[in-house]
Amino acid sequence: MIRPFRAFSFVLGLLAFAPALSVAVNEKGDWPWNLKLHGWHDRAIAEDLGTGWFMNVGPTGLRARITHEHPEFLTIKYVFKKSPAAGLVNIDDIVVGANGKRLTVAHTFGRGSRGRGGWEGPMLDLSKLIEDSQGKDGKLELIIWPGGNKAGEKTVTLQIPAIGRFSPTWPFDCPRSDKLMIGLCDFLADEYKRAGKFESQVHTHSSAVLALMASGEDKYKPLIRQVMADYGKKRYSSNDGNGFPAWSYGHDGIVMGEYYLLTKDKSLLSAIESLNECLVAGQEPESGGYSHKPFPSIQQRIAAGGPKGYGAMAMPGGLAMVAMSLFREAGLDHAAPAYKRLHEAYLTSVTPSGAIDYGFKDWDHAVIVLADPKGSPKNAKEGVGYLCAEGLAGSGDYKIEWPTKADPRFRPTEWVGKEKATNHVYDMGGAKRLVVRNMPPDEPKKAYQQNDQPCDHFGRSGAGALAHSIGNGGNESWNHLSDLMAAGCAKSGKGLLDGHASTHIHVLWGSLGAALADEKDFRAYLEDIRWWMIMAQTHDGGFVIMPGRDYASTDHVYGTRNYPTACAALILSLKEKRLQITGAPRRNGDPGEAAAPKPRRLSPGNLTLLHESLITALAELSHSGQLKPLPMTLSKSASKVRLTGVGSAGKLAFVAVEGGMQESFVLADLGESDHALLARLVARLRPADQEAHARAGLYLEHSGETALAKEYYRRAGPEFSAKLERLFE
Repeated sequence: MIRPFRAFSFVLGLLAFAPALSVAVNEKGDWPWNLKLHGWHDRAIAEDLGTGWFMNVGPTGLRARITHEHPEFLTIKYVFKKSPAAGLVNIDDIVVGANGKRLTVAHTFGRGSRGRGGWEGPMLDLSKLIEDSQGKDGKLELIIWPGGNKAGEKTVTLQIPAIGRFSPTWPFDCPRSDKLMIGLCDFLADEYKRAGKFESQVHTHSSAVLALMASGEDKYKPLIRQVMADYGKKRYSSNDGNGFPAWSYGHDGIVMGEYYLLTKDKSLLSAIESLNECLVAGQEPESGGYSHKPFPSIQQRIAAGGPKGYGAMAMPGGLAMVAMSLFREAGLDHAAPAYKRLHEAYLTSVTPSGAIDYGFKDWDHAVIVLADPKGSPKNAKEGVGYLCAEGLAGSGDYKIEWPTKADPRFRPTEWVGKEKATNHVYDMGGAKRLVVRNMPPDEPKKAYQQNDQPCDHFGRSGAGALAHSIGNGGNESWNHLSDLMAAGCAKSGKGLLDGHASTHIHVLWGSLGAALADEKDFRAYLEDIRWWMIMAQTHDGGFVIMPGRDYASTDHVYGTRNYPTACAALILSLKEKRLQITGAPRRNGDPGEAAAPKPRRLSPGNLTLLHESLITALAELSHSGQLKPLPMTLSKSASKVRLTGVGSAGKLAFVAVEGGMQESFVLADLGESDHALLARLVARLRPADQEAHARAGLYLEHSGETALAKEYYRRAGPEFSAKLERLFE
């Protein structure tokens, strides 16, 4: 409830002006290299070496340590059997370059400039050389010192998959991103079939389910329905003190909220109702955050003479608020009191960079003892830890037990008596009450000016940015707050593996938050994390957890493959814009709030001209051999099909992905959503063609997809704006 005073604010302020250093792995002696990965895919390392958490070297089958003796190189510590490197590279070999180029930039260890320095050094440099090989024939020519012997330097050639380079616009209009996303989702689906679960940890499980949903692939739907049936059976209790139940509030709520928005599955409503009750009662009132356990369960333990437990944190609060925003977007009850308090917590706590501290800032609070234990405000009918219905307005005599003037955290307490009508009171057992001052902050009336600094542990800001963007119905002050935090996330790519406790909770939510930022900033962010998308991918499936800066990361214990794999798949799924957290158009808002712009309709004459230009473009691609058979779902097809060609009279030839059944249609036979899909296909195959992007935007707006249309108009460039306006006149 009451947290220790933070005495390092002055030092932290000075750190904001420290030079930008390249610091990544936080090494202390043999830590983290002597830790053990717990996932079954990597158990061979522990079986052979007894321990070992090392850097993954992309799809080579190598694991490496960065040493102080050779910080610009990678010292090999494990070689997987049946991998591209097997028989060619050995333990203690040192990789000094590849493809004729030397690694020259040294890695800098430590945590001293978190978020500002990045992964400059051997991991970043080698990732570029690996991508060069992947973009050609897949031959990676590693320059090594066998056993560390410089005099014996030699080159060995590894054959890795030639999967192409990431496009300049990845994950959008990027064949490699398309293949990689499906490959990662296949890995997750196979893991579920193997083990009957993704992982027992809620963050891994929920992220894997969301990744499969975000892909939009039909083949995952039976598995998703099976998993969601279990969600519908869930019930929540704010008296539950077993384990860390409060972390499930946000994770479960996000999964249920997204699935409900996709399917309107009413079997989830009872679980959502139960969760909403717990979101309100389980929230810590002083800060608005959540501890590992719900607030009443902690207070009940304290009242019984037990330990105080852990304080409230911002990260589970941010995730819970994303869930509430999804419920609000769906038109469901969204735990309004807790939702409002979380918004106030973000407003109170956000910094000029958009960063959020480990915990939200507390409002003034005090512990009082009633002179009459049976007097007003009476004990809460629900029990210890719950809101006292009477409040403080009609209270009798009391004394303030905390804070005392001897406490260094003391702040004046006159407000307890002067603001009785607005204070909130909670039952602490017996005659004790917790009184929390109502201190709502002012709403921002104009956009924040982000200070061009990154956010440490930026998952908190990413969750906050999403929570204030989804379901806000056009509320400008909420948009201002969301934009500030999104901008901070986009400046934080160099600190990708900084996040506290669970590094990848920050990788995921920080990345999704960054996607809401200005396009230029988000593009810079993606380039900052590009090395990770290459180096974390393994030779035998999925991504793997790697060491980073945080001293307390537990990711090497939980979900060592499934969690980073799900994170990467969700980042790549931003191109699909299927889920609210991955950019789907916003749908609802509160009555009276600004609505999304209404789609404009093209006149029949202009629509005919647009159809003619689309058929011409598709025919050109077909006849030039540039028409790639990419899977799509048409309104007239029960499963995915591929467009294979354009015949006489503009007939479009399709073949089913499964079964090979063939069918042909003219454009007039297809629906508006199909026209938009085909126009997007042309834009995807012609990424530099402004007219192709403009055409896709027109079809999307005509079919009602205004948010996605706006994205394609942006890609078309400003010179098309006036022309587009005239088409709708």
